[in-house]
Amino acid sequence: MVKNMNDSHRQKFYEIIIIGLLTLFLFIFSKFFFLGDLRKWGFFILYLFAGREVLVDAFRGIIRGSALDENFLMTVATLTAFFIGEYLEAVAVMLFYSFGELFEDIATYRSRENIKSLIDLVPEVANRLKEDGTYEEVDLDDIEVGDILLIRDGEKIGVDGKIVEGSASLDTSSITGESMPVEAGLGDSVLSSSIVSDGIIKIEVENDFDDSYAAKIMELIEDSAGSKSNSEKFVTRFAKIYTPIVVGLAIALALIPPLFFGGDFNDYLFRAATFLVLSCPCALVLSVPLSFMSGLGLASKNGILVKGSQFFERLEKANTLLTDKTGTLTTGKFKIRDIKIEDGFDKDYILDLVYNLEKLSTHPIGSAVVDQLAREDKNDLFKDSKNIKGRGISAISLDGREIKLGSSKFLGLDNKDARAIFISLGGKLAGSIYIEDDIKEKSKDTILRLKEDFTKIAIVSGDNEISVSETSKKLGLDDYYAEVMPDEKLHIMEDLSKDGGVVFVGDGINDSPVLKNASVGISMGESSSDLAIEASDILITNGQFSQMARLMDIARLTNKTVRENVTFIMLVKLTILLLGLFGYASMWLAIFGDVGVSIITILWAMRILGKKV
Repeated sequence: MVKNMNDSHRQKFYEIIIIGLLTLFLFIFSKFFFLGDLRKWGFFILYLFAGREVLVDAFRGIIRGSALDENFLMTVATLTAFFIGEYLEAVAVMLFYSFGELFEDIATYRSRENIKSLIDLVPEVANRLKEDGTYEEVDLDDIEVGDILLIRDGEKIGVDGKIVEGSASLDTSSITGESMPVEAGLGDSVLSSSIVSDGIIKIEVENDFDDSYAAKIMELIEDSAGSKSNSEKFVTRFAKIYTPIVVGLAIALALIPPLFFGGDFNDYLFRAATFLVLSCPCALVLSVPLSFMSGLGLASKNGILVKGSQFFERLEKANTLLTDKTGTLTTGKFKIRDIKIEDGFDKDYILDLVYNLEKLSTHPIGSAVVDQLAREDKNDLFKDSKNIKGRGISAISLDGREIKLGSSKFLGLDNKDARAIFISLGGKLAGSIYIEDDIKEKSKDTILRLKEDFTKIAIVSGDNEISVSETSKKLGLDDYYAEVMPDEKLHIMEDLSKDGGVVFVGDGINDSPVLKNASVGISMGESSSDLAIEASDILITNGQFSQMARLMDIARLTNKTVRENVTFIMLVKLTILLLGLFGYASMWLAIFGDVGVSIITILWAMRILGKKV
């Protein structure tokens, strides 16, 4: 245990042990030797050392006008015990309470460190190339787009960029949770926070630090600490109402039986002190936030960044999951599924035309076709080429025939397959290239698992009917919405939210309004637009849809732990409170009911961090 402490925790631990041993020595010594008032003053000095922090906090609370907290309850209870001669109990309560507080501090520290470790994503400085060919060390804030940076083996990348020299293995586990190294070479983009684990590279800066991926991640992590769940808010409100009631009941217990029913004053005063110790809401106040903090830590460890603990509760309550298609369920990277050349046309000539015409296009499908056909550059195949944005490309062949390359609509065909490129020559269909967008690995299994959590799962996409329908069928979904505009996505989400919470998963700029307005908006990693990351409540850093199952498992585990802790605390406290009211609960049992229960529930909350999901 001592190994897991920082210096201040270790010092406090040793202080508690020393005061505990001195208290035990004084108790045993006073049994054999008459010490008179020295016994009382000895215990009182030990009491002041053991409870100095509690006593100071209680006094400050009285000064600020917010006295009725756990420090006040402990102070009143222990001073009452001292007043009636229960010196050992008074010191023991303070010692055990201090130990409980130390345990809570250690648990909170470890949880926060788990989350804060992610904030240390980037170096403080970077090596920038100067005009004379040498390098200077500069702060990340001084780096501008276009600068060339040198990153050596073992160093972190401070800003997003593109490799212009060298190659390396990159460790991206700090934000994606993926332990496998990523190989990167000339022309590849690299994200800030990645570590060069093998190699030396030079990168050209594509985003300054404030707009970098790491900066957005850090902002998400920092936001998560300040957002409270409904359960945490309830516990805070509960403690404010509960404490005054408890103090009133303790006063009534101390005064009414002796004054009106002939009870022994010291006996009922001790019962009241025991009642105050037991009734401290420490376990409740500590375990609920710590459970959520542990859940946030576990999610972060697995590359899932949650802006606040309230989203765990919302995930569990939601009954509908809407998801974008391209880049979310599918890779967003197109590949050629089939090539068909019509009779009477030379295959090599047609593919050369397609390759060289598509080089004029900026459409992602066109780029994918160029990459995969990988034919020779031939600039003398056509003339008068014209790129008609959103439709296709037209040109004239060297023998004067019209060439049209693009969608079926552009060529005037009946074929409705939007994932195909058609080429015509002289008004006749010459060839068709069919494209498919790969479904992400494990997406189908993940959808099957998510059906346990959601009564309705549907794709909402701007893609054409055939493409969305096919993807929906492959994934085993019963419903989909195709060819929808961003405002229509929002209307669909709003209509479905009438029946309960809606979770939306997306990654594009056009998804931002829905991400912002959904019960829980989830953006998909490095492929997400800046706007989507800012609008979302949760970021899945590696962009894998399969992480959704892991997120739901973490949310379920966290919420279940909170409920278990609250139930356990209330049952134990109510049982011992009733025993205390009728004089069957000792101060030692009260200590267990407060500090013991706190430690048990803290341990139960802390186990979340060690779970594998």
